[in-house]
Amino acid sequence: MDYRELFQRNYGVFSETEQERLRRARVLIVGCGGIGAMVAVILARSGIERFILCDFDVYGPTNMNRQIACFTDTLGRKKSEVVRETILRINPAAEVTAYTELLPHTRIAELMEDVDFVFPAADDFAFSIFVFRDAGRLEKPALIVYPAGAWAHVSIIPPGAPSPEEMEGLPNLGSYEALRDALEVRRYKFGTYFYVPLADWRIDYYRGFIEEDFSPTQLCPFVWLSSCIGAFEILKVLSGKWKPVASPRYWEIRSGQVRIRRINGLSLHTLLVWQRRIMWGIFQTSFGRTLERMQGAWWRLFYRSMKSREERRERKEALRDLKGGKG
Repeated sequence: MDYRELFQRNYGVFSETEQERLRRARVLIVGCGGIGAMVAVILARSGIERFILCDFDVYGPTNMNRQIACFTDTLGRKKSEVVRETILRINPAAEVTAYTELLPHTRIAELMEDVDFVFPAADDFAFSIFVFRDAGRLEKPALIVYPAGAWAHVSIIPPGAPSPEEMEGLPNLGSYEALRDALEVRRYKFGTYFYVPLADWRIDYYRGFIEEDFSPTQLCPFVWLSSCIGAFEILKVLSGKWKPVASPRYWEIRSGQVRIRRINGLSLHTLLVWQRRIMWGIFQTSFGRTLERMQGAWWRLFYRSMKSREERRERKEALRDLKGGKG
């Protein structure tokens, strides 16, 4: 089958010129996990033929709940190589380069020079931040997709637009190591309590995230939904057909709604972004230790309150199920 036969239904929306732009575009994806792999597969099914995939990790059992190329027969295999094979199963004529080793930022920046779009999707958010910075420096459009539980943010980051640090209220630190270390304590100091009420985390899992270094909880529908929106935003940029939702605007996806918001608009997220910025500054002063103690007290109060609310809800659900069973 030739290209037009494979993607015939696209031409009901895209013109010949727009589809050809997609076909010729080259996309760099750094991180082929739940989000990166899903975006890659959607783009391949949309007619993009040229990919550079970077991921040194292998599939493990914890990936099964959300990662599109994770199956029992791909466990233990390199993610980037499996995603490459998946793209070629969709379109054997695709040009896909897969890097299965951990690449330094300098090498990723070199690869970036010959692409049309960059998607930093590494599990290590500090690593992705520096990929975003190189994309901005090289004037390459990039995509951010940031899911947690039943919540996600999605936005295109064009050259010169507000950065992911500005969108999320993160400190603009000069080295990867410094930012990585800061993000290790971000859960204590930058106000991620919204994961419980907004992203529907169970409070005991959140306690493990705070105190025992649990990984962020992620659900397949929200990983795939945010990836689908992100892939569509990439198609907007590369085809030129529609105006993308780009920073300072972003998609906010929650269990009850999907809407477009704006940085510093009226939202709980804006409040928490400014909390992160202010608290980061205070932690660099002599008041840092006092603030640490205050946050410790607030965390204990917050945990007890959320735990009590969760227990009340579970009792109501148990009572409802009991009544339903009797009925």
